[in-house]
Amino acid sequence: MGFLQLLENAITYIQQVQTRHDQLGRTLRENGKKGLNPNSLEKNIEKTLTTKILKTVNEGKIAGIDSGFAGQSFYSLDLMLLRTVGTCFTYDQGKLSSSMYYPETLSLPEPIINTQGLEREEFHKFVSLKRLQAEIQNATHLIENHSPDACFIDGSLILHPMDKPGNESKLHPMYNQTIRDFVALYQAAEKKNCILIGAVEDSRSTRLSEMLHAQEMITIQKNETLSDTTLLDKALHAGERSMVFSLAENVEKHTILMDFPKEWAHKLHACYVKPSQWDFPLRIEFLSTPEKAIEQADRVSAIAFAQSSLHKDYAFPSVLIEADMRAGLKQEEVELVSDKILSKLGRHTLRLKRRDRRPF
Repeated sequence: MGFLQLLENAITYIQQVQTRHDQLGRTLRENGKKGLNPNSLEKNIEKTLTTKILKTVNEGKIAGIDSGFAGQSFYSLDLMLLRTVGTCFTYDQGKLSSSMYYPETLSLPEPIINTQGLEREEFHKFVSLKRLQAEIQNATHLIENHSPDACFIDGSLILHPMDKPGNESKLHPMYNQTIRDFVALYQAAEKKNCILIGAVEDSRSTRLSEMLHAQEMITIQKNETLSDTTLLDKALHAGERSMVFSLAENVEKHTILMDFPKEWAHKLHACYVKPSQWDFPLRIEFLSTPEKAIEQADRVSAIAFAQSSLHKDYAFPSVLIEADMRAGLKQEEVELVSDKILSKLGRHTLRLKRRDRRPF
């Protein structure tokens, strides 16, 4: 079989998958109009599939946290530069009246050196945990010092399962510290009456899809993977949110939540909002008691919608877009730092890995 035929086969397969996902989404919307079976849903979880978002304008102080990193590997160590930025926009009747950046408008990246001799997979976890800790601590300090009405985190409000180290890993103390940092963030947000929102840019979660399959609202075929965002793209219309749900049905069995204090593990909820007809739904996570999760989902969805509906093709909170642009690191910055280190130690004392110093 020639290359062109293989390419045509790939295109046909993609079209078939996309068509099926679109059909499932439309079917789900039709079935959702009939209501969900409350007997087969988790306690205190919403019984309707879609809800209109209360459209509002940006108001008050809205913060967002993001970070940028880049690295360089040597034989004896790994060098990473990390810059974390907190952005805080102040709105008056929907108009941006002022902006500030935390810890400062222009901040130099923090150099982080790893000499533990970690394997590639472990090093990726190390980098991810370091980045998470920096973002969470920055968000905590921003909330404590500037009291925003809402604070967006770029990503989930918990660690990703890929960040959890193995049982014999040297990274367990670091992992446990990251959990403590998350809890400190939750506590600061609660104390300052700040709405904490995790915005997951490209979620691949299947939690809601699996719940709806168990409800017999959709039928997922054997060996078929269906992400929530793909399913909800046609099930949600612009200006709507999905039903609210807890991050895990059983926190004691969840890979990450089992390590969190139960008090907080049971407060973590999520839903999807669709700010634009032309972009996929956005997964948002927030804190709430189960009894008030629906009320909080309405409030959080309104804030996320107002922040994310400014561009029809890219529905993401504007405060996070600004934080991302401020935090971004260029490879030139890493090379500048590594060149300074090499000039002090000598190029034969600290050598780049062979693949990074090919003469041709």
